[in-house]
Amino acid sequence: MHHSRIIITVFAFSLLSACSITKNVRSAASEIQAGDTICIEVNPRVTEPDILNVIEQSIIDSGLVAEVHTKAPESCELKLTYVAYRKWDFSSFLSKANIMLYKQSRLIGSVEYQTPNGIFGGGGVNPEKWASTESKISPLMNELLKI
Repeated sequence: MHHSRIIITVFAFSLLSACSITKNVRSAASEIQAGDTICIEVNPRVTEPDILNVIEQSIIDSGLVAEVHTKAPESCELKLTYVAYRKWDFSSFLSKANIMLYKQSRLIGSVEYQTPNGIFGGGGVNPEKWASTESKISPLMNELLKI
């Protein structure tokens, strides 16, 4: 009987500890100013339908200018690139995103968002995994671009 309690406790702890979502932001605030233009380089391999719109709107909301390009021209002083991945657990959800902001080819800021790997389609049992891309990424972009 005692062993079964230990096993259940360890299993429950494993489920709960696997539920945390990674959110890291390296702010670019000291490198940008209001009115700057950020060239967003479209990643055609990304299938997350909302990520580009969320990134673009976050830039605009931060008092910056967003330009979307298939390939950012060399004349862009500030260039943003991104990757995003989806997983499925009853419906698809953003499971990972990396957003990098460069100034003249030098990384000046970044965003990382990642649900944990593992059971239940990735993301564990944390219900936040089904939240909208906007609610996941906008606060992180705001921190990245906080002027």
